[in-house]
Amino acid sequence: MIFKLTNIALVFYFVLSSIQAQELSPRIETDKSLKEYKDLATALQEPLQVEFLNLSKGRLKSLPPTITSFKNLKRLDLSHNELKVLPANFGELKNLEVLYIYNNQLTSLPNSFVELTNLKEVFIYRNKLKSLPANFGELKNLQRFYAFHNVITNLPESICDLPNIKVLDFHKNELTSVPKNLDKMKSLRELYLNINKIPEFPPDIFQLTNLVVLDLSYNKLTIIPDSIIVLKKLEKLDLSYNHLTIFPEKIGELKFLRDLGLYNCDLVTLPESIGGLDSLHILTAPFNKLKIIPPTIGDLNMLEGIDFTRNELSSLPETIAKLKNLKKLYINQNYFSDAEKEKIRMLLPKALISF
Repeated sequence: MIFKLTNIALVFYFVLSSIQAQELSPRIETDKSLKEYKDLATALQEPLQVEFLNLSKGRLKSLPPTITSFKNLKRLDLSHNELKVLPANFGELKNLEVLYIYNNQLTSLPNSFVELTNLKEVFIYRNKLKSLPANFGELKNLQRFYAFHNVITNLPESICDLPNIKVLDFHKNELTSVPKNLDKMKSLRELYLNINKIPEFPPDIFQLTNLVVLDLSYNKLTIIPDSIIVLKKLEKLDLSYNHLTIFPEKIGELKFLRDLGLYNCDLVTLPESIGGLDSLHILTAPFNKLKIIPPTIGDLNMLEGIDFTRNELSSLPETIAKLKNLKKLYINQNYFSDAEKEKIRMLLPKALISF
C-alpha cells in the first residue's frame, strides 16, 4: 500500500469495498471447447490443428520462428516467462482471439501486432511496456485490454478508434494524460486509470455514457466537475487519494452507484445530495477532514458499509437510525465522546461499529 492504514481500515479496504479492493488480476476464463497443447514440439507435429497453445511458465526468453506456423491459433498463453520482445512477424497469427502474455519483460510491441485483427482479449499486464503501437486502433474487434503494471507514459490517439472495447485497464502506469477523443469508445464499460499521474479530470470521459466502472484513484486531481452526473450508469466510482478541492454537489444524481471510494481526498464536507444515491452499498471516506455528515445520509436505504476512519467527527446525525441494512460502520480515530458513542450504538443496534 502507498499509505499506511489502520488494521480496521485495511479490513474494510480489502473486504467490503470492491472498488478499493479491485482484483490485482482480472478473472481469466478458459474455453474448454479448445484442445490445449502444452508442448511446442507436439504442437508442431500438427500445426494447423492447434487452436490453444499454452507455453506459460516455460522460462522462455524468446519465441522460435515456428510460432507463426499455427495459422488457426485462437488462444495463446505466454504468461510467466522471460520474454523481452515478440517476433517481428507475430502479426501472422491472424486468427488469434485471446493473448495471455502477462508477467514477462516486454518493453514494446512489434508493428505487426496491430495485424492481429481478430484479437478480442489481451492480458499484457506486469511487463515493462513504455508505449503502444501508434496504429493500435486497428484492432477493431478488441473488447478487453489489460495493461496495468507497466510504464506507459502516453496512449496513442488511435486507441479511441476501438469500436468494441469494453474494458481498458491502465492502472499503475506513468500516464499524465489521456487521448482527447475518448468519446468515440461508445462501448466502453470499465475504465481503470488509477495509480498514474493525471492532473485533471479528462473531459471526454463525460461522453462515455455506458461506463459502469471508473477508477481515477491515486492521481493528481483537484476538481471533479459536476458534469460527472451525466455518467448515469456508473456503479463503481473511485476517486481516492486525490487532493479534491471541489466535489460535485449533484453527486446524488448517480442513481445506480453502488460503491463510492473517497479515501484520503482532503474532503471537508460531503454534499447534501449524497442522500440521493439510492443504490449505494459501500461508502468509504476515511483519512479526510470531515467534521459534519449531512443528515441526508439516512436516506441511503441500501447502505451496508461506511468507513469514516480518521476524520474530525464528533457526532453523527440521528438519521443514521434509518440505515436498516447497515452492517459495518468504521468511525475510529475521530472525536466521539463516550456519550456520543453510546448514542450511536443505540441508533444502530444491529451494526458492527468500530470506534
